[in-house]
Amino acid sequence: MNCPICGAPLGDYDNECKNCGTRRSEMGPAYNNAGRPQQNSYGYGYGGNTMNGGSGYGNYGMNSPFGNDSYSRKSSRSFSSTKLISLLVSIIMIMIVIMAYQIKYNSPQKESFGDITITFPQKVEKRSSTVFSDVDALDTAAYANRDMGFVYIKYEVSSLGLDSGDEEAYLNFMFPFIDEGMSGDIEGYKKKDQVGNHMRFYFTEDDTNWFCDMMIDFEGDSCYMYYAYCKSDKENKFISKFRKMYDSMEYNK
Repeated sequence: MNCPICGAPLGDYDNECKNCGTRRSEMGPAYNNAGRPQQNSYGYGYGGNTMNGGSGYGNYGMNSPFGNDSYSRKSSRSFSSTKLISLLVSIIMIMIVIMAYQIKYNSPQKESFGDITITFPQKVEKRSSTVFSDVDALDTAAYANRDMGFVYIKYEVSSLGLDSGDEEAYLNFMFPFIDEGMSGDIEGYKKKDQVGNHMRFYFTEDDTNWFCDMMIDFEGDSCYMYYAYCKSDKENKFISKFRKMYDSMEYNK
């Protein structure tokens, strides 16, 4: 006869398994009666004495209240371990998916449109319109995601009434003009500063506050206005990214 728990050989008079320590009383009725004298008619027998590990009564034919307890404990532990492993695997998979998305979302994206090629600091998608759209422009393009956006607007220098070499005069005139126009047309507009051909300001759109680094540039017979903007609470994060983005810009013609 072998132990039902570990399979080790079990002697007829062994009170417990010498391998795993499981008591015979925990192995069920079949193991309690094996090799033992049968009970007498009064319910007392030699096998029921306390010297052989019995209770002093002939209870070998009865089901031990502990007969299935060991199995239940092992099954419970096994079930709990399986649930824990499944939970850990699920958490790891979710973390991998989130990390992969963040890496892809924050990867640089090179785009060519209009007259320029530029590298955005994040993945963006083309937009059909923005708050900076101008119907009088020669060409426009817009890209954005949930955190940042970029608008490209092209004008012919001749349409602005400028002569070659008047770029500095145009900047000195245009920035105050843009500042005044935006104050009345764009919600929450507030100028921050102006340095060279850049003007920085804040505005509100769809109940969200934004920071914008606007740049005016001249190339050939064309004047270009660029609006790089991000959520205002991410201003410090994107200032250097916008500078790098502008530095990456190349004219295709």
